[in-house]
Amino acid sequence: MLDRLGAGRRLMDRVALVTGSARGIGAEIARAFHEEGARVVVTYRREEERARALARELGDALCLELDVTKLSSLEKVFGTIDECLGSLDILVNNAGHLAQEPFLEITEASYERTLDTNLKGTFFATQAAARRFEAAGSGVVINIASVGGQFGGPKAPHYSASKAAILALTKSCARILGPMGVRVNAISPGFIRTEMIQHLLEDEEREIAAGLPLGRIGEVGDVAAAAVYLASDDAAFVTGQVLNVNGGQFMG
Repeated sequence: MLDRLGAGRRLMDRVALVTGSARGIGAEIARAFHEEGARVVVTYRREEERARALARELGDALCLELDVTKLSSLEKVFGTIDECLGSLDILVNNAGHLAQEPFLEITEASYERTLDTNLKGTFFATQAAARRFEAAGSGVVINIASVGGQFGGPKAPHYSASKAAILALTKSCARILGPMGVRVNAISPGFIRTEMIQHLLEDEEREIAAGLPLGRIGEVGDVAAAAVYLASDDAAFVTGQVLNVNGGQFMG
């Protein structure tokens, strides 16, 4: 990882909260931030054992239960960060929910779970972080979107709608929070090798990869490298942008 990201310490002593970091993209972002010197807060909703194992891997990082769909849970986590670490410098809104369902079969419960996790969670986590950032006069928000929110995913329209909304929210928050010294950007991954899409890759990886200009499925490290860039001072004049990490699947 260090060779890929560069052996620098671009996030030295910065406090970073990564939501949904027990596995996949979130876990790899947590590792990459740690390698760049950040103090990472690992969060989980259900997979406590995996989250705590990651926290130990990162040198006994703070590990907290977090349900981003509940404001009370967000308030508790941010309060614990205030108490234990004293500050927050970076928020990565990674927690997400994907359910691939035919449009005519999507229930109200499935719709609400998807929108609450992906959009509501991102909105109110950003709001809570912004209160801290305003007092500090600086801060970084990175929202994990999806290529499905850019061209429309036929197998999960509620997921695609939530991710498209995140792109608009990113731009709105960049305008609102910029005068406070806060940068807000999004990363929009394409096909990334995670447990979330493993069922697709088992049968269709070769076909999917062949359809991408770079000819391969993305790895979680590809997204983590982008997150390090956006969190660091290398991106000091970058805000309101969408960094596409998709192998050329969508070019916008």
